[in-house]
Amino acid sequence: MSRPEPSPEALAVGRLVRSRRKELGVPMAELAVRSGLSQPFVSQLERGLTTPSLTSIYRIADALGVPPGTFLRPPARSGAVSHEDDPQVIRVTESAGQVARVLIPGGRSSLMEAYEHCFEPGQGERGWFEHPGEDFLYVLEGEVVLEIEGEDPLVLRAGQSAHHRGDVPHRCRLSGPERARTLLVIATP
Repeated sequence: MSRPEPSPEALAVGRLVRSRRKELGVPMAELAVRSGLSQPFVSQLERGLTTPSLTSIYRIADALGVPPGTFLRPPARSGAVSHEDDPQVIRVTESAGQVARVLIPGGRSSLMEAYEHCFEPGQGERGWFEHPGEDFLYVLEGEVVLEIEGEDPLVLRAGQSAHHRGDVPHRCRLSGPERARTLLVIATP
């Protein structure tokens, strides 16, 4: 069975990670240790053979001391409007097959990042996540549970929102069997 061709997005992210790692003189094995990811995964990522989750991108960015948006840069353009079929919008696969669209990657703006997360039943749950800054979460459709370490879970339905610190471990998950979509805006420090 042949391996599928790497996607243009995976190749672009891999090139950016490899370039930044080499620029800083960080061996691949050290990047793996710093990020808590396996060396085979980092190797596959750099070669474009795997598409990293947002969590992995944040871990690699933190390990290299750069904003996560460094690795999520679509080509620059003058307009500020994005559409579903816009080639400038990057899709990343989250843990367990969940999908996010990168609407405003870090690096394009010095103030914020924005993501549309789609939660599909049966795809599993995202892992715990933490990052610098603050999060604003708005539920576009369906119902999710926002879990923040040390706090009671918060059920959010379409039209509801929450704001919290990003540096406290947190995650969102489906609260039931129906699909959900959220808009996540991260205010970066």
